[in-house]
Amino acid sequence: MQPLTLVLVGLLLLILAVVHLIKAFRAINDPNGIPGPTQIPYLGRIHDLPIQFMWVKFKEWADKYGQGGFYRTNMLGAEYIVVTDEKVAEDLLVKRAKYNSDRPVIRSLFDSKSTDGSMEYLPLMGHNQYWARQRKLSHSYLTEATKAHYYGVMYFEVQRWMARLIENPDDFQHSLEDMSSKVMCQLTWDDPSLSEYCTKSAWGLLRQMSPAGPITNVLTPLWHLPMFVNPWKRAERKRHDEQQAWWMERLLTCREMLAHGELRPCWTRQFLEKTSLKTNISGDYEASSVIGMLALVGIFTVVGPMSYWLVSMVHNPKWQEAVQREVDQVCGGRMPRLEDAPRLPILRACIKETMRWKPNVPTGVAHETEADDHYRGYFIPKGTRILPLDWCFLRNPVKYPDPDNFRPERWLEPGWPTYQEPLTQYPTIKGFTSFGWGQRQCLGMSLTQDELIVGCGALAWLFNLKRKRDPVTGQELPVPLDKSNSLLIIKPDPFQMAFEPRSEKRKMEALRLWRESEAKDFAKREQWLRNLREGKPNVIKEDKVPQPVVKVPSPTPAAAVPARLVKGTEETNGLSEKVVEEKGASVSGKAVGDVRKEADIRINIARLDSPLCR
Repeated sequence: MQPLTLVLVGLLLLILAVVHLIKAFRAINDPNGIPGPTQIPYLGRIHDLPIQFMWVKFKEWADKYGQGGFYRTNMLGAEYIVVTDEKVAEDLLVKRAKYNSDRPVIRSLFDSKSTDGSMEYLPLMGHNQYWARQRKLSHSYLTEATKAHYYGVMYFEVQRWMARLIENPDDFQHSLEDMSSKVMCQLTWDDPSLSEYCTKSAWGLLRQMSPAGPITNVLTPLWHLPMFVNPWKRAERKRHDEQQAWWMERLLTCREMLAHGELRPCWTRQFLEKTSLKTNISGDYEASSVIGMLALVGIFTVVGPMSYWLVSMVHNPKWQEAVQREVDQVCGGRMPRLEDAPRLPILRACIKETMRWKPNVPTGVAHETEADDHYRGYFIPKGTRILPLDWCFLRNPVKYPDPDNFRPERWLEPGWPTYQEPLTQYPTIKGFTSFGWGQRQCLGMSLTQDELIVGCGALAWLFNLKRKRDPVTGQELPVPLDKSNSLLIIKPDPFQMAFEPRSEKRKMEALRLWRESEAKDFAKREQWLRNLREGKPNVIKEDKVPQPVVKVPSPTPAAAVPARLVKGTEETNGLSEKVVEEKGASVSGKAVGDVRKEADIRINIARLDSPLCR
């Protein structure tokens, strides 16, 4: 071929490529389509979306393009609608849940949606038969456990954790994870000693399914490289096979123990004895997966919020003092229990505000559309990923005035947009946006709330949570507010803090409680085996804890919030008079007047004739 011909052919190909790119650019940036940042053909906006803290970039785009409550973007050909307003999320993910409840493929997991019948990861499954039957089973087990107050497991493990914090406070992040894992391992397999491996397995799966995990979750074509040149696929094969083998081993071990009468009540026993006889779960592999996944998810949903509780209390000591006073008054000097929750609105408000201020799942978890749709005049094709951006929901200044600051009073004072009555029921984290939407809403909301109430209440009862001092310089060590991992479910990066027992008496009481609980648990296990040998029936009953004789009235809005707690205002008797007028929110003057009648920082609670106190 002549050189001139080669030049002409090359020029023609270049022109065709340019024309094609121009057409692709116009198609992906349709001016009549959903607003969003300018997209580059085939790349979308993958080039300037950071892997770390990507929710911050999503929020930046939301402020610019999401005035209608949503905007669109594209990542390597995958279409996304990022939802920035709760009303839009309600419309798309709840009212249209029938065809907007699928999940996108997690590229770095094998068959994450169970399209090919793997049946392994319930929260990630497609909207299919495996998801439906596993969700039904999980819901029934969690509901039954909630009604039974988790058979005393939470109290037992929180008491163990309090003793561990006294003995080794510097290990608090590990012991917190281990506490949460022990709760789930006991509920799932009747064996808290499995907690170390269960925790490792949980974070291994979480990393694998997160955009900030393997690079193949972002540069998805790399996943399709042959196995011998694909380190990401080889690593996942090893992790996957180890986890599935462990789950199966647990099921088979429990079956053998049950055959010998050694397995005490737990979810696996419940499945083997009852559920397996009437369920359409396909067999041991699926059963071990759905039960094992229950254990793992129960760790994710507690460790993050409780870790941020520690951060919140260190940075907001006046609210910590308010929670401590409430716990002391309501519980009469003992460690809080779940039946105390209706009379602990400040504790619940601080828990909920912690989850708003430092959300556990800031990016939300994506849904995928199962059919073409139209919304507000815009076309949404099948396969579009809908991302409910929780960071944006919880930073909405209309619903959450002063959104960047820790303001638990927003849940306790009339006049704030989020205030609800009665305070014996609200605030509650059940239904919170962080737990997802529609048919994909997390099933473990009650378990999470209850474990946080027991755990955070115990911390308030026993410790003053403070910054730790450098042993050499005497200077306070920082507790960062902006350091965390960037996984799908986040927790703070390692930090240091101090756990100061509130009194020597309470410290010794906490150690005594754990010694007694440990001895009782050992005795119960021994009695179980003794009854087995002697042919006697075995029944486990939760120990009743004596309640304080003092009458504690139910909370009212007028007295729920102690004085001197609103940041940056004068310390006065009663509520702060600073009026919050950001985007239409205000603290009502009536509430201020009411609380002045209840002057003093003490949490004076009215309505002594409440049925709860009779």
